[in-house]
Amino acid sequence: MCSILGGTKFNEYALEVYLNAKDRGRDYTGLSQYGDLWIANHRATPTNEKENPVQNQPFGKGFKIVHNGTISNDEELGVGEGRIDSEAISNVINPENIHTIKKSLEMIKGSFAIAVMKKDEIILACNYKPIFYIEKNGEMFFSSLKWHLGKDAIRVKPYSILNLMTKESVDIDRNQPNKAIIICSGGLDSTSIIGYANKKHDEIKLIHFNYGCKATNKEIEAVNKIANYYKCEYDVIDLDYNKFKGNSTLFKDADVKSGKAGVEYALDWVPARNLIMLSIATGYCEANDYGYIYLGSNLEESGAYPDNEEQFIIDFNNLLYGAVNNGFKVEIVSPLGGLMKKEIVEFGKKWGSPISLSWSCYNGGDIHCGECGPCYMRKQAFKRSGVLDKTEYKI
Repeated sequence: MCSILGGTKFNEYALEVYLNAKDRGRDYTGLSQYGDLWIANHRATPTNEKENPVQNQPFGKGFKIVHNGTISNDEELGVGEGRIDSEAISNVINPENIHTIKKSLEMIKGSFAIAVMKKDEIILACNYKPIFYIEKNGEMFFSSLKWHLGKDAIRVKPYSILNLMTKESVDIDRNQPNKAIIICSGGLDSTSIIGYANKKHDEIKLIHFNYGCKATNKEIEAVNKIANYYKCEYDVIDLDYNKFKGNSTLFKDADVKSGKAGVEYALDWVPARNLIMLSIATGYCEANDYGYIYLGSNLEESGAYPDNEEQFIIDFNNLLYGAVNNGFKVEIVSPLGGLMKKEIVEFGKKWGSPISLSWSCYNGGDIHCGECGPCYMRKQAFKRSGVLDKTEYKI
């Protein structure tokens, strides 16, 4: 584990980066140059390696590489006793271009952030290990952490290879099974996306989170009906919300009657609900070989509920590269992110989703109460879409 860094010129700014980057490696420093181009490594010695290896980074003949990470198959790739595992990369890599590097890295097992320096260019490659780069006065620089370079530094996309000069890039392949889970409350939004997901994937499965709200039994009943409709499996995952219910009306004895007000402000907010559910769903996907998570978050509810905002899903997706094991990919899909309730009804109808089987009400009566926020939105959505509403309401 260490810092890797470098750039197209070793000037005063480069020296600043060089000194900043020592925060990740204080045992040894190695630096190589081809003309103005330079790359360096500040080494932090892993406990499983010798403190004084036979040879240190940079490695390579006719090119130079520096590496941050751990290579688990280094012995298979010709690294002998007392040598650094990073040498394995120089043994197998074809540095001609980003595509040959991608092909070479298929032989590597482990984690990596790599810089390859040739006579006239620098190429960066990484899986989940970070590399950032920045342009300063027409020169390019890179390092392992953003703060080494400054606030304007840009991260190299995880699981990609980038030519620092031309900005040509290519993704590194990951295992993403074409199987999807749908986080299904049994409500209108999550039900409307199931038909879409069913057309896109080899297998779907419904996941319902029971967090103890008043409508739990009605929600599970709806999920069961929807799963039977698609002849697919479903799981109910119990969440113990006793310690963090907050002030949510969904856990209180009195009926929820938020109506229009509940649409305009998050009166029925459940603390961190989507964050918790998505986190658990991510672990479920990795453990059971599912590559996609579908969520019914939408534009309409983002006005009152922060965890329905489309940008929240984008941000969450952007951190999943490091939430699952090296080489696996899970992706959150939110087809309703830019849709209002009227459009959600139309979306469900278009994709053949059984929206008539869905349960929207926050209260757990025999039929929809007609007074809570979701009931209000449901009635308006069907009315404005012109789609027949088969829902029964008390009022």
